[in-house]
Amino acid sequence: MKITMEPADLPEVEIIIRGNVTDPQILSVLQFLNQKENRSKLMVFAEEEQVILDYSDIVFIETSANKILVYTKSDTYEARQKLYELKEQLPSRNFAQINKSVLVNINCVRSIQAEFSGNYRLKLKNRKESLTISRKYFKEFKDKI
Repeated sequence: MKITMEPADLPEVEIIIRGNVTDPQILSVLQFLNQKENRSKLMVFAEEEQVILDYSDIVFIETSANKILVYTKSDTYEARQKLYELKEQLPSRNFAQINKSVLVNINCVRSIQAEFSGNYRLKLKNRKESLTISRKYFKEFKDKI
């Protein structure tokens, strides 16, 4: 990827991207630019208290019993967004969807083990749970590590 910057006295910053619009690098740059203010925090709930988490503190997020649960090293919180909304909000370079109901922080993965079924078992650095990576999502996950 080639990056060129041109000084200009414009009232607003202008970004022009040239290339194949289906190229994964271009899609990644667009996704990064479109993240709302490139946030780094997520508001979650612990009972009735609102808690602000740094993205880096999140180990994984899952849907369970019509709730979105956010797991950190030591605590579990509830989010009020839908899983697809969180996937769009979180930095794609750090988070990957590993099955239809789980997003994982790839920096919190300790190991991956193939299973007989064709799925993979993912073990986490800071939690005892292990998670399943379905075959459908494995390539996306592998491309991020």
